[in-house]
Amino acid sequence: MQINPRNIKLTYTNSVFHFLKPALLVLSLFLFAFSASAQDEAEIETYFAETKLGESFNFNERIIRFKEVLVDSRCPSDVTCVRAGEAKILVEIFKDEKSLGKEIITLGANVNSFKTNLAKFFEKELDIEILSLSPYPKTSRKIEASDYQLKLKVTKRLEN
Repeated sequence: MQINPRNIKLTYTNSVFHFLKPALLVLSLFLFAFSASAQDEAEIETYFAETKLGESFNFNERIIRFKEVLVDSRCPSDVTCVRAGEAKILVEIFKDEKSLGKEIITLGANVNSFKTNLAKFFEKELDIEILSLSPYPKTSRKIEASDYQLKLKVTKRLEN
């Protein structure tokens, strides 16, 4: 059997191309994902705030005032409970020192209710979330109203 050198070269070229094609595909996907993530970062501003009971958080010409903890029936961290419980807090929204309204926010099973409840007071490109209400209950101590602290996250999507 006689081997033709042209066939060997063609086979070698095809096998190299066969291995380069997936590598180029992966590289292009990586570059696309990298550029897309860079664009997402440029289009979003995120702010964090911690407010104590009675204090306010100012953002975008609005003021969110943490008015009151109405109920805190969250399961203490040093106990095993059948039901997790919940906390209900009262916030009031102001613009130009004028009250726009009050909202009762339930924390527990549905933490995202905060974003939904307050959306009517802010622009559509603004999301507000409660990150936590602290301190978390323990059986060994009573929480005083002045101890409560609310942590918020505000995300603003910027228009291009």
